[in-house]
Amino acid sequence: MTKLEENVAAALLSIHNITVAYASQIVLKDVSFEIRQGDLVVVLGPNGAGKTTLLRTIAKVVSPKVGTVLLDGQDVFSMKTKQLMKMISVVPQAGSSVFSFTVQDIVAMGRTPHIPPLAPLSQRDWQVIREAMEATDVWDLRDRLFTEISGGEQRRVLIAKALAQEPKILLLDEPTANLDLHYQLEVVELVQRLNREQGITVIAVLHDLNIAAMLGQKFVLMHKGQIYAMGEADEVLTPQNIQQVYGVPVIVTRHPLNGRPIVLLAERRIPSSKGIRIHVVCGGGTGSEVMALLKSSGCQVSAGALNRGDSDYEAAQLLGVEIVEEQPFMPISKEAYERTKKLIEEADVVVLTDVPFGWGNIVNLKAILEAAKGLVVVFNPENILERDFVNGDASSLLSQIFATKRVVSIHSLTELQKLLVTL
Repeated sequence: MTKLEENVAAALLSIHNITVAYASQIVLKDVSFEIRQGDLVVVLGPNGAGKTTLLRTIAKVVSPKVGTVLLDGQDVFSMKTKQLMKMISVVPQAGSSVFSFTVQDIVAMGRTPHIPPLAPLSQRDWQVIREAMEATDVWDLRDRLFTEISGGEQRRVLIAKALAQEPKILLLDEPTANLDLHYQLEVVELVQRLNREQGITVIAVLHDLNIAAMLGQKFVLMHKGQIYAMGEADEVLTPQNIQQVYGVPVIVTRHPLNGRPIVLLAERRIPSSKGIRIHVVCGGGTGSEVMALLKSSGCQVSAGALNRGDSDYEAAQLLGVEIVEEQPFMPISKEAYERTKKLIEEADVVVLTDVPFGWGNIVNLKAILEAAKGLVVVFNPENILERDFVNGDASSLLSQIFATKRVVSIHSLTELQKLLVTL
């Protein structure tokens, strides 16, 4: 048995080379992945990425043009609908009903695949219904009309209905959409509890990246009908992935309590300068806004050498900037110096902030002098004497840079913005 065959055999759900088209428009293309029993998978991506179509294909609502969906090794498109409904239940986006059913009536509909047509519900059916309602904390709402309860309560009722099917896999399409924070957290905790305590495999489509990071164990990031990235949170929710897929600059930091990624929008301040390689020589907080501006413009940014623990080092990490790093409070080593020179040599532009220079970091100036081949942009060169704590050596090196390199002096981020537009 090949490795691929072993993975398929171990998987509860296997999606193989799925391509789906509506008329002549392809909405899913060559999508493949496996899900094991007990996984909690979140599917992400912008509008039109194919997320809902993927769920609909798994649930046999949409037929693929090419490819197969295997559930416990069986092709779902060869399964009878009732057989499939016993294994997969779906909670759709819409949470409203035009009919005034009671909450208990709605949940009881989940038993449909388990009973013959027009047959009454058995004692076991009512037991399953009650257990599903208790698991989702809606038992006390059983006699209320579905149309008269809150959006968050409706969402829990629909999840209870899905649980009443006794499925192996629960498909959730935007389970937190249009809910306030209280109900969003309630749904997240409910889904996690069902996955953890009942072992239900969950595939959830979400738009909110931070809710997704809170909920998921594994992630599938989709872009234009294809899988762009797949894996755990740290592998998928990166600034580079999100910027490429969503087309917006972001900062990814960590939740202070649980350590999960938090995605923050960064301001898009200038037209795209995608492809321009820029190395930033900074330190002591002088480079944070500069690096954020460059990243938001789509530049390929590197920085350093920087000591770990420096505020610019922390900012560079948050921004996903490549860093030449040095030990805390240590002078820049020969190895870090050579790496800095290499990045400077490869850069189209070097930006030198108005960083103070001491014996520990003066070699960054030497690296610019020796390696810079493109434009050197210098912030506030006229106050170098105020920042020179190496007996005038920093001032001398900066003078040599001005004399031998192509240099532009600037005094603000606004000037840097205007300069980047011309590059």
